[in-house]
Amino acid sequence: MIEIVVAIAIVGILSALAISRLTGSDTYDPAIARDQIISLSRSAQQKAIGRSGVELTIQPGSESLAITLIDDVSQVQTSLVDLQSVTLAAGINQTASCADNTGLTALAPAALVLSFDRLGDLQQANVGSDITVTGSVRLCIDSNPAMSVCWSSAGFAYPGDCVE
Repeated sequence: MIEIVVAIAIVGILSALAISRLTGSDTYDPAIARDQIISLSRSAQQKAIGRSGVELTIQPGSESLAITLIDDVSQVQTSLVDLQSVTLAAGINQTASCADNTGLTALAPAALVLSFDRLGDLQQANVGSDITVTGSVRLCIDSNPAMSVCWSSAGFAYPGDCVE
């Protein structure tokens, strides 16, 4: 009886190792990117309260994503996220689902720059040109609504489709 239990435990451990080797390292890249973007967006919003000139820049590279928080004095924080085989597209004043690509601008090589005002509200967004934010800003990761990020005009970032 003990031999069977030990054999089942060994087979379980070996199968867990084999499955982790078979899945690619980029399986979780979209979720990691989404969570990092939301985290730094919330930091930018908090930093902007009572100040001016706080920007969040989301710049995709060839294999990584640079997310940079800048205030009116200096660069505050930068996060680099692996982005192998991940596509990003942004829409300003767009509330449609990321399953609908209408009105989106690809973020390669362009960057998405979000500017927050003294109240922490989203003031402007830039994907090639400055646009005053009157609705929502959406960032679609792999055109997957579950992996998308939405910013309300109040500056709050949350995962999923934009809801107004």
